[in-house]
Amino acid sequence: MIAASGGRAVTVVLVTAVIGAAAVACTAGGPATSSTAGPVPDDVVAHLSVDVAQGREQYAAREVRLEVANDSAETLTLLSGALDADGFGPSHPAKEGRELVLRPGTTRAVYVGLGDPVCTGATRRPASATVTLALGAGDGRGPATDVVVDEVGDPVGHLARNHEADCARAAVAAGAHLSVDREVRVETRDGVPTALVTLRVEPVDGGPRVTIDRIAGTTLMSNPEPADGASGWTGRDLAGQSSGVVVLAVVPARCDVHAVAEDKRGTFLPVSATVDGDPQPTVHVPMPDAARSAFYDFVGDHCAWPE
Repeated sequence: MIAASGGRAVTVVLVTAVIGAAAVACTAGGPATSSTAGPVPDDVVAHLSVDVAQGREQYAAREVRLEVANDSAETLTLLSGALDADGFGPSHPAKEGRELVLRPGTTRAVYVGLGDPVCTGATRRPASATVTLALGAGDGRGPATDVVVDEVGDPVGHLARNHEADCARAAVAAGAHLSVDREVRVETRDGVPTALVTLRVEPVDGGPRVTIDRIAGTTLMSNPEPADGASGWTGRDLAGQSSGVVVLAVVPARCDVHAVAEDKRGTFLPVSATVDGDPQPTVHVPMPDAARSAFYDFVGDHCAWPE
């Protein structure tokens, strides 16, 4: 069955498994389901839409939310979802086993992990989503129904941004492996406690030439003596890459406690690089857990937080 929703085509497929303790599977010549509700009907599907959303805490894991809006007059149960988007392989569930009541006029979200990046041959057709729902809620809800929304909204451009980051990361990784050391040393320079964060640059045999042009500052990390007046590291700060070791002198970018308490990306090094002379979008290199913990401790000591 196919219906239209605000210009978005949606297809309904009844799933053979019946959801709910009160539901009884139908067999040829056997009893009808005892569920009080049937599959999700066309007139309800016509009032469903899906948008892609992503919080900063989901960037590293490459997870997105499929936000399902129910503008119908019926209560639904949202069971799962999947995303089909150019530039990515098949998605996978990020949080399984959740059953969310989707009441009229509300929006609920399922979480999915983006598939492996596909960096060649993308046609940029609109993304689609398959969401599995049931009519009603609780033990009396109907059988699970797959609803395919052929045009998923992405108003902020999360999919394009993730694809760009994925392919930049793949291009850089083809020529160099970037990693941050576990140890964060602390020295006093000009009377100021300074953290030393080490980025390793290991060339890949037979790969393209990778050159690091800049490492930007973050919400937590700043260069105490930036060459260009900004918060990042350029020029002589990156001279060590020829030997495979870049040591960054770092001071806190801010001292308010909530900046660390609410940190999502402040310990990821934003690296701008060229691959065989071709500039790439920023690649974010994470600190390992030990380095991140040590850096948080350094911020606390540097900022004289109370114990």
